[in-house]
Amino acid sequence: MNTAALLALYGVVVIAAAGLWAAAATTGNRAPRWLALGGCLAVASAAAIAVVLATRDLAFADEKLFVGVPLAAAGCVAGLVGLRRRRHDPDDTAGRVALVAGVAATAAAAAETWLIGGPVRLMPTVVLLGVVVLAVGTTWAIVARRGRRAVTGFAGLAGIAIVASVGWVWLADTAAPNLEAAPSHHAVAAAAATPGDTGPAGGAGTGASVSVADLRTPADPDRRTDRFTLTAKRSLVALDDGSTIDAWTFDGRVPGPELRVREGDLVEVTLHNDDIAAGVTLHWHGVDVPNGEDGVAGVTQDAVMPGDSFDYRFVADVPGTYWYHTHQGSAEGVRKGLYGMLVVEPARPAGTDAGAVAPDAASDTLDVVAPVHTFGSHVVVGEHALAENRTVAPGTRVRVRIADTDLEPLAVRLAGVPFRVVAVDGRDLAGGAEVDDRSLRLPAGGRVDLEFTMPDERVALGVDRSAEAGLVFVPGEADAAGASPTSTDSPMPVPSAVPELDLLTYGEPDAVASRLAATTPDVDAKLVLDRLPRFVGGAPKYAYTVDGRVFPHIDPVSVREGDVVRLTIVNRGFEPHPMHVHGHHVLVLSRDGVAATGAPLWLDSVDVRPGEVWQVLLVADNPGIWMDHCHNLEHAAEGMMMSLAYAGVTSPFEHDAHGNRPE
Repeated sequence: MNTAALLALYGVVVIAAAGLWAAAATTGNRAPRWLALGGCLAVASAAAIAVVLATRDLAFADEKLFVGVPLAAAGCVAGLVGLRRRRHDPDDTAGRVALVAGVAATAAAAAETWLIGGPVRLMPTVVLLGVVVLAVGTTWAIVARRGRRAVTGFAGLAGIAIVASVGWVWLADTAAPNLEAAPSHHAVAAAAATPGDTGPAGGAGTGASVSVADLRTPADPDRRTDRFTLTAKRSLVALDDGSTIDAWTFDGRVPGPELRVREGDLVEVTLHNDDIAAGVTLHWHGVDVPNGEDGVAGVTQDAVMPGDSFDYRFVADVPGTYWYHTHQGSAEGVRKGLYGMLVVEPARPAGTDAGAVAPDAASDTLDVVAPVHTFGSHVVVGEHALAENRTVAPGTRVRVRIADTDLEPLAVRLAGVPFRVVAVDGRDLAGGAEVDDRSLRLPAGGRVDLEFTMPDERVALGVDRSAEAGLVFVPGEADAAGASPTSTDSPMPVPSAVPELDLLTYGEPDAVASRLAATTPDVDAKLVLDRLPRFVGGAPKYAYTVDGRVFPHIDPVSVREGDVVRLTIVNRGFEPHPMHVHGHHVLVLSRDGVAATGAPLWLDSVDVRPGEVWQVLLVADNPGIWMDHCHNLEHAAEGMMMSLAYAGVTSPFEHDAHGNRPE
C-alpha cells in the first residue's frame, strides 16, 4: 500500500477507535465488550500502521508514534479497567471515570494527527494532555457529585486551556515575519568571514550584511542588450473558440508577449502598471537572477501599483525555456492572465550575425512555445483554445517547449512520432533515447522541451485538460503564416491512455553531477508538507503548512554562500505540492529512497506527490532571501511558503506593507 493510502488509513482507524470507545462507554448490556475489543484492535492497527509509516520516513509518523499511539493505548487500558469495574458494579464511580478517560484519550489521539500534526512540539502536546486530564476531572466531579463548584472549575480550566491555545496560535500568526537567516547563523558566518570578504558579482559578503535592494545587475554598455517594455492592464481577450474572457494581461494579450533572447545578452525589462489595482511584479520563473531582480513583492521589492513602473535587468546566461509572471498576489494574478514565456536561445557560433534574435533562416528546426493555461472552462495552449494547426515539411526537426502555467499538474502526450526529452526546467537533459507512447507529467510551474523529426503523418500534442486544445503538426510545405487554429475531427491524444515517462531514469548519468551528489552537505534540512487548521493572516484556515507552520512564520533554511544544501521534502498531505525554489536549480538525488539513475535532473519545480519523499541538492551560489513555496499558488497563499535565506542578507521590504502580497 502506498504511503498516502497508509496516512489516510491511519486517520480512519484512529477515529474509529475513538468512536468505538465512545459507543462502549454509552452502551449497556454485553455490547461494550465487543465494542471495546474493536477499539483495542483499532488502536493496535493504528500502531502497526505508524510503524510502517516510520520505516518510510519518520516525518510521516513521529507524532503518531510518540504521542498519538501511546495516548490511544493508555485510553484502551483505562477503558478496559473501567469496563471491568462496571461489570461488577454498574454504578462504580471509578469505573465510569476510567471509561471516560479511555474515550478522551483515544479522541485526543485522533485530534493530535488531524489538528496538531507533526513534527512533535512540546506546547501543543502539553495542552492536549491537559485538556484530557481536565475532561476526566470534570467527569469525576459530576459522577462523584463533588458539587457545582468542582464541575465548573474543571470545565472552566478545560475551556481556558482550549481558548488559550487557540489564542496562542492566533498571536503566533500576528508575530513578525521569519524570512531572514537565523541570528545564530549570522554569528557563525561573521566569525568565519575575513574582513571585507564579498561574494561574486556584487553578491552578499559573508562578513557584513547586505540588502536585497543592492543585489541588482549593473548596467553594461559593452554587452549586447535586449530591451522590452511590458504593460500590465485589464483587457477583454477574444479567444478563437468565439468566447471572450475578462483577463489581467501584459500588453493586452494572454499569454503576454514572448520574450526571446540570446545566451549572454543583457535583458532589460520595464514593467508599467496601467490599471491592476492589486499591484503587479515580474518574477522570472526558473531564471537564477540576482535577488533584487526576482520580483517578489514584500521581499525583493514593493509591488508596482497603478501608474508606477519598475526596471528589471539580468544576464541571460543559461539557454532554456522559462516563463515570467507576477509575484504579487500571484494566486489571483497568474490565474487571470499575468504570465508569458521567456526563451533563451544558445549563443550563435562565431562568424554569424550576433545581432539576430529570430531563428536562423538556414536552420531546419521549428521552435514552438506552448504554455498551457486555464481560464475558467477554457484551456488555452499558446494563444489558442482550439487545436493550433501547423504545416511542417517532413524531415524538419521540431522542438516544442511546453510550460504548465496553471495551479495543477499537467499531463501531455505527443502522438504520431517518437520523440526525445531534451530539456527540463530550462536545463538540458543528455543522452535520452527516443520514446513513443509515453505521457509526460509537468508540475505547476514546470517546463519540458521535446524534439522530434517531422514524419509524413500527422503529429498531435494533447493535454489532459481539454479534448480540443493542443498542437497539430501536419506534413506539407508551410505557408507564410505557418500556423492557424483549427477544429479537428480527430480527437487529441489522451495522456492517461499510455504509461508515464519517469524522468528520474531517463538519459545518461554525468560524472560531475555524480560527484556533487556524493558530497557531504553543509546544511541538511527537512521540509514536512501537510494541511492543518491554522490562522493565516489572522483568519482561520484549513491551511497548507511546512513543519506545522504557515507563512511568514516558517523557519527559513539558513545558508552561507558556498554551502552545499540537501533538502528532504516530505509530503504528508493528500494533494501534490510542486515546490519551487527561487534563484536556484536543485539536483534530484532520490525519490522515496530510490536514487535517480538517469541524466542529472536539475529542477526549479519539484513535483512532490502525496506520500512521497524527495531528496534534492542545492548549491548556495546566489546570495539573497529566496522564496521556496508550493507553485499551486493557492497553497502558497494559504501558508505553504518559506525562505531560503543567506547569512547577512536583509530586506527593507515588508510583506504586509504598501499592499505587498508576496504569495
